[in-house]
Amino acid sequence: MRIVLFSALIALLLVPGTAMGWGKGSGKVSSKDLVPKMSSEEGYSERYTFAVDLEDGGHVGVDFTISNLGWGSGHGAVQVRVNLPNQPKYKYSEKLDEGEWSYSKGTFGMKVANTEVKRVGDGFRIIHTGAKPFDLTFDNKMPGWKPGSGRIKVDGGYYQYNLIAPRADVSGTVAGKKVSASRAGYADHVATNVAPFDLATRFMRMRHYNGDIFVIWREITLTKDHGGKSLTWMMVGFKDEIVFSDARARMREGSIKVDPKTKYRVPLAVQIDGKSGDDSVKFVARGKKYKRKDLLDDYGSVVKVVASAVSEPIQYTVDVEYQLQMTIKGVTATVSGNTAFVVDQLN
Repeated sequence: MRIVLFSALIALLLVPGTAMGWGKGSGKVSSKDLVPKMSSEEGYSERYTFAVDLEDGGHVGVDFTISNLGWGSGHGAVQVRVNLPNQPKYKYSEKLDEGEWSYSKGTFGMKVANTEVKRVGDGFRIIHTGAKPFDLTFDNKMPGWKPGSGRIKVDGGYYQYNLIAPRADVSGTVAGKKVSASRAGYADHVATNVAPFDLATRFMRMRHYNGDIFVIWREITLTKDHGGKSLTWMMVGFKDEIVFSDARARMREGSIKVDPKTKYRVPLAVQIDGKSGDDSVKFVARGKKYKRKDLLDDYGSVVKVVASAVSEPIQYTVDVEYQLQMTIKGVTATVSGNTAFVVDQLN
């Protein structure tokens, strides 16, 4: 009997951890969800991303990151990207130790070096005072959203996702010039207590606006230690309303191309099928080639050596032609166009 119990225990220990996916349906994002958790766990990190495609063809993007990864804990970092027509691209980044940057404990707000974000009503205001300064207000046209419960649960950890600005009007100034964008602002928030390379082997994502219609999806392939599942969610919006979402969508991939440098398998085509009650959505995208970027190139040589010992993160951007077939509330429609999806391969 003891031998049987011992064998069963060993078998249990050898079985990869079972992850709990996003769950059913969707949820709203509360102000409390956005306040930094400031955990002391080694794998803890949070990232807040803001992006807007301006009406004059420019683009502004900002990433705020809190992380315990590497030496020390409670690091605060910011990355800024400004691309304006007929002007050189502007990039700025800074990483500070705990105590050298600030955040609000009561409501969402943080400041890292010369860049600050704070909650303004249902939206956000971002101020950057660098060489190419900007002051932008994101006015949300629809409430924040999260797939299912907003969390994937794995052994000893979690991965949380909040879409905090699905579609926002953006106004303000960039380099002293007034700018605006109608329903082209976007922001999301990710928090986890598991190092990315321990959680997943791959992260895929796409966000696309086509007039009144927009579609967003994400896929995560968990590591074998967490069961190796592929978890996908997708959502479709029309004007200022989310009309469809499925936190248990299914993704199929094809036209695999092998990167000769890393041997990573890069899908150049994907099909995502979602269903919610009687409503259904099929998204099909096909590309011919990818653009490759080493995600460690933006870091110093010491960090790169240490990080490359546990992960070789490469980002692939695939330009595609897509078709979105929808049957929602008894109405069938098809939308097509050109966009790109991103593959972040970690291992």
